[in-house]
Amino acid sequence: MSFRTLIFSILFSFIALAAFSQHRKSIPADEKTLSNSFIADYRQALGSDLTEKELNSMFRKYDALLTPHSDVTRLKQSLEGHEISIFPLANFKSTSLYQTSIYKLLSSKNPYRRTLAYLVIAASGDSTKENVLLEKIRTETNKGNLIWSGMALLYLGCDHTTALFDFLVKNEDFGDAHMLPLFIKLNKDSLQQTAYNRINDSKPLAKILAVQILSVTQPNAKTDKLLIDAVKSWDISIKGYAIYSVKELQIGNLLDSFKPLLDSPQTRRIALEALANSPTDTDRNYVYHLIEATHDTVPNDLLECLYKSKRIDNLRYWLRLLDSRQISTGYLFFVFDQPLIASDEILADVQTTLEKSKQPKILSELVRALGSRVDDRSIDIMIELLKDEDSSVRYWTAKTLVGNKSPKLETKEMQDLIARALKAG
Repeated sequence: MSFRTLIFSILFSFIALAAFSQHRKSIPADEKTLSNSFIADYRQALGSDLTEKELNSMFRKYDALLTPHSDVTRLKQSLEGHEISIFPLANFKSTSLYQTSIYKLLSSKNPYRRTLAYLVIAASGDSTKENVLLEKIRTETNKGNLIWSGMALLYLGCDHTTALFDFLVKNEDFGDAHMLPLFIKLNKDSLQQTAYNRINDSKPLAKILAVQILSVTQPNAKTDKLLIDAVKSWDISIKGYAIYSVKELQIGNLLDSFKPLLDSPQTRRIALEALANSPTDTDRNYVYHLIEATHDTVPNDLLECLYKSKRIDNLRYWLRLLDSRQISTGYLFFVFDQPLIASDEILADVQTTLEKSKQPKILSELVRALGSRVDDRSIDIMIELLKDEDSSVRYWTAKTLVGNKSPKLETKEMQDLIARALKAG
């Protein structure tokens, strides 16, 4: 495997920053041996013109030390019974070896040595090198070096969000984003100001990134205005990104500007979601009006905008539609896409729909919302579904009941019923 292939295969396995913000964990049990071996190889890298093959070898040999930000590394260590600290080389940065060598690596003309420097700085948590790294993301010409210097800044939680914003616009693959999840975990106030400064940029990618950032920052009147203006004025090809942020922030008073968006297939679905998520009654009532105006099958996009909502009243309405209106047999939803569906607040509504609905696809998916339930009504509903004529309903009900501790399921008859449903599935 080439250096380029290896370096990007590791890079593109980064997990979300939530994993990075864990409390410090223990490094593998063989830390002392591993560290001593690493120091020896690190010294060798300083004294020679590091080759692609040698750096590839260090990647493989010291993944727990050099790439703690990789989910592949973390999974491998977990399977071996180890957990990695956020900064596994934290102690190394205080050694004289590090202090006297890191600038030598950073200024090397050898791209593999510079890559090693970026990895070691990130893994040691050395935020004192931020200014050097900020310069590197402006001056590096080698793609691998450029990405790793930027990743080091992101991993260190750098608050120079505008410089990093411009770096992402130039270097992130927004069709398969890997650095963006790290970027949006940075200081929210700083991110918001960066978004304000870049939302009217001439580059479409900068506009897109700016509104994506705003979707994870604190809403206020300025943000509301900027996003609504973007919805009104942006090209149809990128307008949906601004609409998405409006939806996420639950901005209201949308109907006048959003109604025309329902006529375009490029914006209809996300515009419906924004209207359904709005705190304004007029916005939501318009969605309900569209549903009531259909006298036969409820369109899938109208069902979807209710199901994806952050509002419990929309979810209740969605459940009523499932058991009272004609629903397309091709309509699909997934319980684990909507955390509210398993909440206590909506349990009775879920139970009612499971009792009344006749559609196998709805029953086999919705029953999974009862996964943690041991109350009598939930158990009785699932026992009845175990006897349903549709095998998929029986199977997913049985899967949902596996491990359930309800006394009603302890009889041999119930256990046999569950086993048959699982086997048939």
